[in-house]
Amino acid sequence: MDLSNKVLSATLRRARILPKDALTHRKADFIPQKPRNLTAGDVSNRASFLTRGGAQPTKVEFERLLGTNDLVDEFYLERALLAANPVCRISIRTPSGHERGAATGFMISPKLLLTNEHVFGAAEEATSSIAEFNYRYDIAGRPELSHRFRLRPDLFFFNDETLDFALVSVEQQSLENNISLGNFGYHRLIPDRGKILLKEWMTIIQHPGGARRQFAIRENECINIQDPDVIWYKSDTAQGSSGSPVLNDSFQVVALHNAGVPRRDKQGNYFLKSGRKVKDISDVDDSAVDWIANAGIRISRICACINEKAREKNGHIAELKEAMLGGDVISSAYQSNDQREGVTMSQRPIIQSTNNGNRLILGTLVLELNGNFNLGSSVTLPTNTSVPAFLDQSSQAAETYKEPIIDTNYDSRTGFDINFLGIKTPLPSVVNQSVIARTKDGRKVIPYEHFSLVMHKNRKLAIFTAANVDGSAQAKKPEPGKSYDRDVLNGYVKGELEKWVLDPRLDEKFQIPDGFYTKDNGAFDKGHIVRRDDVCFGLSFSQVQRANGDTFHVTNCSPQRGNFNRSNRHGIWGQLENFIGAQSDKEQYCIFAGPVMLSEDKTFSGTEKVQIPERFWKVVCATKNQKLQVFAFVLEQQLSDLPLEFHVDAEWKPKQLKLKDLEKIVKLVKFPKLYHDADQR
Repeated sequence: MDLSNKVLSATLRRARILPKDALTHRKADFIPQKPRNLTAGDVSNRASFLTRGGAQPTKVEFERLLGTNDLVDEFYLERALLAANPVCRISIRTPSGHERGAATGFMISPKLLLTNEHVFGAAEEATSSIAEFNYRYDIAGRPELSHRFRLRPDLFFFNDETLDFALVSVEQQSLENNISLGNFGYHRLIPDRGKILLKEWMTIIQHPGGARRQFAIRENECINIQDPDVIWYKSDTAQGSSGSPVLNDSFQVVALHNAGVPRRDKQGNYFLKSGRKVKDISDVDDSAVDWIANAGIRISRICACINEKAREKNGHIAELKEAMLGGDVISSAYQSNDQREGVTMSQRPIIQSTNNGNRLILGTLVLELNGNFNLGSSVTLPTNTSVPAFLDQSSQAAETYKEPIIDTNYDSRTGFDINFLGIKTPLPSVVNQSVIARTKDGRKVIPYEHFSLVMHKNRKLAIFTAANVDGSAQAKKPEPGKSYDRDVLNGYVKGELEKWVLDPRLDEKFQIPDGFYTKDNGAFDKGHIVRRDDVCFGLSFSQVQRANGDTFHVTNCSPQRGNFNRSNRHGIWGQLENFIGAQSDKEQYCIFAGPVMLSEDKTFSGTEKVQIPERFWKVVCATKNQKLQVFAFVLEQQLSDLPLEFHVDAEWKPKQLKLKDLEKIVKLVKFPKLYHDADQR
């Protein structure tokens, strides 16, 4: 998050209390074996926090407080995973949906999120913003499925400029997949002082620069606790991110990360971590600055301010006060009989069937779906306990296949809009016109709602698709109060599966029927070429529903392996779709896509013989400063990772290619010169 000069000035004023050597000493100067100069009262008060929530302190924990042992118990790592669940990436957005910055925040009650005032200086700034949970890598270093929630400052908002904190209500259900916010839990705010001692190490869980979740574990040494409002800490390498929780070794929140003292030269220039110097850092993300020391606003002061100044609205303050007494992710883990709503998603869950019912195993952490939380190896669920859909790993067949709601008045379709971006984006041409499957009225390009495609008459697949994408909140949900859930748009009830339909405008002999996929013994997914979410936008619910139904025509389908297609199974195609989809929340895009169809492609014999493409391509067209930018990708199943943001860094660079090289691979498609001129490779 970019810091304002106001925040920097306030921090520098506070830094005057620091002793000169506090900003020059290195953490190596702290020798764990050397006892600290602490009073019995200091140690006694600090030790009392080790039992909060029902924990049983260990010898190592006490020795660490005395400075005679810097080791940690194994449960420290388990607590760290739990403590990360309520921490989220905040996408700070303009009313149009454009992301103007990113920060960190964390839940402090079932409904309230805590972050900095310099992140949300007013309720209006939070209205369009998003809280994204589980934005992290899995154990193999692959992006996990994250869950995005709307902020609701209309329900509750309170901030304080002096202490630089903001509270905002969060929507209870995610934007996608209907995930409950309660799944991620919250951190307990303890209003008492004394949760940290001088020279103790602290942990910061954060999304620096908007990146996936990271831990600054035992890298932040407390160097001053004299300021009534602020705790100072220093690190050689790991700075914090605006709005992050600063935690002690018991993973109790000690402070809200605020800012710090930036390193400067004699001329007053600021040092960045890259080694570059700049005159002003007000427009520089705080994660890029070389900080000498970091400051966090004391949680005890934040609690006192809330108690004194915040006014009740919709029950949020009453719920927060109750949350201060317990029920948080850490204390719930200590007390196996405590009841809490939802589940914690710190690791990928596995559900097993047993003679007595279902069993949910989550690494060494075990959860009962009815809310009981235990540490152990397994939990047996009662036979009447239902398994949430997002955790269900079973492959049981649904009772029926049903066609989604489709507007059969095809005369209403105008297809891909070449003026959608304000810059003309014409369709690519097909090199060999003889392979195009024409519609019954002789057209080569088949229009749908917000997209068009051209079919291959022999391969029965789209040669290319062209889609307009608008991810703005208003376009995605044009009529408030209506549900835009996938099943609602499809017109489905529980137990029904999606049946893809033939396009009546095109002869059946040019289309692979739905039966090929349903009778292939699970060999292939029905892979959307045009992503459903991309084109589900419009001026009305009916237009969104029409676009949704159009994506379920078999003309928009290609056989893809599940581990290539599905993002929740780490499929590279699905992950790229999610990645591009996340960017479309910032601005509008045009996306061209299709399979790479080669004569040597292998043939699968199902209800009919179909050659299966091994590779798929996407070309993303965006605008920046009113100029066209083009990004071209060819994906193969062995690729295993994706970038975090829509820029091409060193890791992703080898996977991007020039548009002219993509044309050589695809062979059938050729893009106009303006796309080559805008190519970003």
